[in-house]
Amino acid sequence: MSRAGDVARDALQAALRLFPWPTEAGLRRVGSPGPESPVLITGNYDLTVRRLLRALRGLDAWVVVAPSSGINVWCAAAGGHLTTHQVVTALKTSGIGSHVHHRRAILPPLAATGVLGREVSRRCGWKVRFGPVYAHDLPRYLAAKAHKADDMRRVRFGLRERLEMGAAWATPTAIVLGALAALFSSSWVLPVIGLTAALAFGVFLLYDRIPGPRRAIFAGAAAAVALVLAALSGGGPAALVTAALGPVAVTALLTFDYPGSTPIEGGSHFEERRWQITLDPDRCMGIFSCWEVCPEGVYEKRENPRKVVLAHDERCIRCGACIVQCPEDALFFSDEKGARIEPQTIRRFKLTLMGQRTIDSGEAPAEASDTA
Repeated sequence: MSRAGDVARDALQAALRLFPWPTEAGLRRVGSPGPESPVLITGNYDLTVRRLLRALRGLDAWVVVAPSSGINVWCAAAGGHLTTHQVVTALKTSGIGSHVHHRRAILPPLAATGVLGREVSRRCGWKVRFGPVYAHDLPRYLAAKAHKADDMRRVRFGLRERLEMGAAWATPTAIVLGALAALFSSSWVLPVIGLTAALAFGVFLLYDRIPGPRRAIFAGAAAAVALVLAALSGGGPAALVTAALGPVAVTALLTFDYPGSTPIEGGSHFEERRWQITLDPDRCMGIFSCWEVCPEGVYEKRENPRKVVLAHDERCIRCGACIVQCPEDALFFSDEKGARIEPQTIRRFKLTLMGQRTIDSGEAPAEASDTA
């Protein structure tokens, strides 16, 4: 594919990233990999696979693409579409075992909510490690002999990610609302599409920076701007009413699950927003698997005694990766009444699109004392 075609494909998939974009599962070669070349695993979301292959240009590596229903790694793992079973199956069926002498594979840490590292090892003999959050850090990670620097551990929500999420929400929302506007008046279509796009980008660029009752402030400011523009353009009563109410309705839609659409806030209006991560220090054996996979830097290591501590529990976004990976069940969620949510519940039951932990992934891993 040409560079222009690749860019166009990126743009289309970024704009419609709320929908699955599957690519073929199986084995990919990067460069001229040999029997000692690194093995990386990802899901079969086309945009992720292509970005990963671009990040590895100039290196020799094997990439195993596991079936994840065409969904990005984090959402697929959280929703039960990328689990231990999918990874084990991909390692067995891709033929990678016949190409390398070692049995070491690197997983993206955002898969840790659904893929239990020690279970992969138990089921097929591959020892997995969780690499850097972002694919562009892989060359540095591999050059450092799989040492993950602190800046490779945490998710960020920079300008690129904010613009991509704005586009991802703006595109389908504008199409639907523009079509509805056309039922009333063709002259409303472009203003509605423009308003929707502006609000979508505004939400992901500005919303988390608003103090106080941010939904009311954001919707109120958007309605005021829309009213001024409608009045200056000579709009009649219907246009003015739409300008006043439209931004409020669209803001409510776009912010309905804002925390679930960003990597910087935990929970939302769903039940788990009231859960708290809890550490049982007596069970902690200092294996540090939680520290390895936490995308928010919640944990810090202590060597004497060898333990982890919840140094920044205010950062916790309740993804559950630390609970899934802890081999000693030293971590669990507590609900608003202080009741314990068992680790096996988090490992086995994944989230629906409505944030309910009811999807049975079929994962009921055996107990193990070693971590990947």
